[in-house]
Amino acid sequence: MAFPNLFCHIFVIIHVNLNNMQKFFTLFLFLCAFTQVSRASHEYAGQITAKNIGTSSYQIKITLWVDSMGLTINNLPYQIQTGGATTPESAALVSTTTVGNGILENVYLDTLLANSAGNYKVVYSNCCRNGLITNLTNPTMAELYLYCDIVHNPIQVNSTPEFSNVPAFFSGVNDTLLHNPLAIDPDGDSLVFSWANPLGAGGAPLTMSALAYPSAPAYNFTVDPVVGEITWIPSMTGAFAYAVKVEEYRNGVLLSTSAREATVTICVGCKTAMASEFQFYNKSSWPQPVKHYQFETYANTPFNMTFSGGVSTINTNTLKMKIIGEQNQFANAPVFAPTQTGSTISGNYSWTPTSSQIRNRPYLNVILGTEQSATNETRTKEHTLLFKVNATPSRLDDLENAQVNVYPVPGNTMFYVDVQNIQHQLNSIEILNAYGQVIYSAKIEHGVHVFQIDCSSWASGTYILKTKGESVLTKKLNIQH
Repeated sequence: MAFPNLFCHIFVIIHVNLNNMQKFFTLFLFLCAFTQVSRASHEYAGQITAKNIGTSSYQIKITLWVDSMGLTINNLPYQIQTGGATTPESAALVSTTTVGNGILENVYLDTLLANSAGNYKVVYSNCCRNGLITNLTNPTMAELYLYCDIVHNPIQVNSTPEFSNVPAFFSGVNDTLLHNPLAIDPDGDSLVFSWANPLGAGGAPLTMSALAYPSAPAYNFTVDPVVGEITWIPSMTGAFAYAVKVEEYRNGVLLSTSAREATVTICVGCKTAMASEFQFYNKSSWPQPVKHYQFETYANTPFNMTFSGGVSTINTNTLKMKIIGEQNQFANAPVFAPTQTGSTISGNYSWTPTSSQIRNRPYLNVILGTEQSATNETRTKEHTLLFKVNATPSRLDDLENAQVNVYPVPGNTMFYVDVQNIQHQLNSIEILNAYGQVIYSAKIEHGVHVFQIDCSSWASGTYILKTKGESVLTKKLNIQH
């Protein structure tokens, strides 16, 4: 356990005025330990990423969100685990930013030199958690454990995905929570998202309370496996810990795993500055959970769209709206500068994708509308947007083929079929075995759909995926147990 240097130095000075050495050491150890617990109990969320900055060099980035009562230390201890060995390291504080509602975002950076190929785990752990967390058993004795795993291969450059959207820290009872952590991968690899149990000492799953809220199926806390969006309608107050895990695949091979852990407080009558659902894109209502709006764009063709939103009553509060996403990483990043007029806000989004940005998988984005009250409380509403870059609008077959994505490859016990049926060209999918027998079929409705298919009982080998509609398209599937 590492103690904050500031407080330990203070109590060394106090030692001069104490006559009883035993009393001093007792007080010293207690207060240093208390300081450590005090700092940890104010950590609301965190994540770790590893960015390749050279053949064998990685920039380690640890992001912690703490409340304004927590201590911000200049050097954060963490560990590198590889080949059965554990090496203590330290990351330096590079920025502290206020993100609203008394929450600070602290970013720490360090450099890892991977001396040999293999698996590397980056770990930050700290005891203890906030005692107000409702869904963990004895949270004041539980560690906060953050990690990312990366497979280092000198001939295969790779960086882990990074969650780019600030966590949602507050929501109201019976208020639909739509939040996308927005995991962006700089290498464009396939990502799979899932709920993850909060971890404690040694990376062991923490014991959930008997209530197990919100992770129990009955409470409908869901994580979209393709876009990572969290959907939840909380029905009770409290502070709830959860984690979202992202797995990164390239050509069917798992390259990295990381998770963001966060705490969301559900309350009645708090953080409710926003008068009503914040509306976007001149729509009277937004598609409900797991229905994301996809925009079709084309290489070397300017794309322009006006997004607007607002609240139901005129007020003097500050409105903000922004779009963040994968495109922001490009040299030809989109331009979006909204302005507020009364209780509404609007802005034109413009982007010209290049030919090198054509790909089957849509680009993931989030649009956020925020209102700040006169007492500096903030309330944010958000929705997931997908931007699809096509080669040309004139070749229907190419467009259809680009709308079906299968991962991971090869499949093992489970795989996903992502169908972007925006133009409604498709109506069903089938999977055939080596004998031409249909072993799986499903209808395809209009919109974005992800089929999670259990193939654990299938024999290893090659299968055929057929998508039917205006034309029949086929893809080969490989199952390997």
